[in-house]
Amino acid sequence: MPLPFTRKQLVVPLWLSLAVLAGCATVPHPDATAQNVASAPASAPAEANQDGPLPNVELTDQLVMRFLVGDIALQRGEPTLAAQTWNDLAKRTHDPRIARRATEVSIGAGQLNLALDSAQLWIDSSPQALNPQQVMLSLLLRANRLEEAKPHLKALLEAKPQDVPSFMMQMHLLWDKNTDRAAAAKFTEEVTQPYLNLPEAHFARAVAYANTSRVSDALKELTAAESLRPAWEPAVLYRVQLMNDQPAQARIDYLKDAMRQNPDSAQIKTTLAREYVTNRQYKEARELYEEALRKQPDMLEALVGSGLVALEQRDLDTAYLRLSTAVVKSPRTTNNLRLYLGQIAEERGQTATALSWYQGVDGDMKDAAQQRMMRLYVKAGRPEDALALVRAQPSTSPQERVIRAQLEAQVWREAKEYNKAWDALSNELKKQPDSPDLLYDRSLVADLQHNLPAAEADLHRFLQLQPDSVMGLNALGYTLANRTDRLDEANGYLEKAIAKEPDNPVIQDSLGWLRYRQGRFDEAKDLLTKAFAAMPDAEIGAHLAAVLWRQGEKSDARKVLAAAQKLDPTNESVIEISKTVTQ
Repeated sequence: MPLPFTRKQLVVPLWLSLAVLAGCATVPHPDATAQNVASAPASAPAEANQDGPLPNVELTDQLVMRFLVGDIALQRGEPTLAAQTWNDLAKRTHDPRIARRATEVSIGAGQLNLALDSAQLWIDSSPQALNPQQVMLSLLLRANRLEEAKPHLKALLEAKPQDVPSFMMQMHLLWDKNTDRAAAAKFTEEVTQPYLNLPEAHFARAVAYANTSRVSDALKELTAAESLRPAWEPAVLYRVQLMNDQPAQARIDYLKDAMRQNPDSAQIKTTLAREYVTNRQYKEARELYEEALRKQPDMLEALVGSGLVALEQRDLDTAYLRLSTAVVKSPRTTNNLRLYLGQIAEERGQTATALSWYQGVDGDMKDAAQQRMMRLYVKAGRPEDALALVRAQPSTSPQERVIRAQLEAQVWREAKEYNKAWDALSNELKKQPDSPDLLYDRSLVADLQHNLPAAEADLHRFLQLQPDSVMGLNALGYTLANRTDRLDEANGYLEKAIAKEPDNPVIQDSLGWLRYRQGRFDEAKDLLTKAFAAMPDAEIGAHLAAVLWRQGEKSDARKVLAAAQKLDPTNESVIEISKTVTQ
């Protein structure tokens, strides 16, 4: 089911705010002068929102006591009693101020029925005010009482016709996860019926239909919206969402046509750029991002998109400039970009700068950043600093201890201290002998130690535990292909792996190296070329260089080997194959 349409430019009406619906988010509107339907707070001075005539009620001792009971109940953390008391006061006094307070207290207490009752008292005592109508509408929607909500909504729309378009764009935010979507679509149809001369009304219907899986009906409504306002940005962007099951080229062609009709839309440009990136058309994507930046130099999406595409194209200077500018502009929302900036600095040999960027990474990318920091510390001859990061990791649960052992082993592997890496994994395997992760990692260490029996034993045990693991099949197949003459056996494992993930460059590399060992050089070249293009890795590059050299393409072999040496000059395969290729 398509996601509800959301845009940063759209604004949620205040009457759908946390105070009433307990959770709807707000976002800014591009037009600072635009107002929303029923957007004035309860304290606003507008005449339509003022309370009605105040009743002449004598303040008796009994009423004073009830007021005290209501306030003391709130202070003592008894919200239900407070809500009941204030509701009783509203009924006794018919005072709109007290009815409003009763409604607020009931909402805060989570007493929906009392809130509805108090809101009706508020409406009765202030029939011309908009605020009680707003709150009643929100409460009825929250209670899924859509039929009762309609007259309140219609009254609000009629009272503020200038704000109908912005409301229509927000209408899908009325519903929560418990709302009957079919009923919501019907509600939307009825509310929008008088406003079908507005593209926003058709947009509201499109979202409602899409959320009931009526995609074809949603597309018809978007077409109607665009007929009223050609290449209208919201309709264009939402249509692209609904085209997710279509080929990428169909979305690209549609967006190109929309951009021709609406050349000033930065959102259409950047959406088309994202489609180009998805389709690996980086040149076209970068041109669009750069065009957007020429018009809006501080546009965050274009800065990030341009930077990531430049990084993909290995234009590190542009990537660093764009991504660092984005981080300065919006540090909270671009946290993960620090990982990329650290990698760029690392490639430039700027260790201190790289560490600074990595230290600022938080959230989902924090583990990756810390692993990069560990590698940098080891390369800088500071393994103890790397181990300090490992020791700071939690180690309460079995899985946390596995991760900690893996990280410690990784530090020692980077430091070429393979015996210590073996010990770190073996010590934890004594406590968790059937941990697939530990067995797999120890097999890699054993391979680096040229301890084939140990590597093979761990991988066989790993595959007993996870017989369908592509990672395990590939590792055992490659180990046999690289370290033994048991090429037919290696072929069996790698054929199973490539059948499961034919586009995985790691498996393509393993199978390509096996084909090289088998003397099937054309197949090896094809596989390794694809793998190196998809994942520029030192070992893959070394393998490809060996194949090219064997086929007499010595100039290309030297170029590929040079690229591999730049990626990791200490890689075992790079060092070994360079002995042949540079002769």
